[in-house]
Amino acid sequence: MTGRLGKRYARALLELARTAGTLEATGEELNRAVAAIEEPRLQPFLLSPAIDRSVRERTANAVVAALGVSKAVGNAIALLAGRDRLAVLPDVARWFEQLLDDDLGRARVTIRSAAPLSVAEKNDMIAVARRLTARQNVLASTEVDADLLGGVVLDIAGTVYDGSVRTQLARLSRNMAGGAG
Repeated sequence: MTGRLGKRYARALLELARTAGTLEATGEELNRAVAAIEEPRLQPFLLSPAIDRSVRERTANAVVAALGVSKAVGNAIALLAGRDRLAVLPDVARWFEQLLDDDLGRARVTIRSAAPLSVAEKNDMIAVARRLTARQNVLASTEVDADLLGGVVLDIAGTVYDGSVRTQLARLSRNMAGGAG
């Protein structure tokens, strides 16, 4: 349920941000707000039903003021807090990012490799991601995972393209075990 609810709030925020010309800034503000409400010392005051609703709302308003977010993001957070739905804010931020990426024709890619990639290797992986997504605007992040042994794993919006040595060895082992029986 929170997924659909988060998507509705994200769509509304996207329209407000589009009208105001603050698409990227709104996404950044949402991410900052999520980080704030997920802060372990603050989370109980914002999300616990054991805390009086008025205290939770005042705390949410104080967080909004401290973050210095736009009126649209502040109003969305206040609305969520007033309806006891502040726990949905991370879903709103994720949906907003996805809707914004779709709106801008952008794809996010995570590139995992056993060792740090050179600039040329990263550019090659971005080119592969462009072909796979049919999008020219690719935002790539890289991660080093020594357990891969070698090769690269691309994660494009949840679809994983695994060209790691670890996976190739596991596949070879399964094939050999299957052929021996």
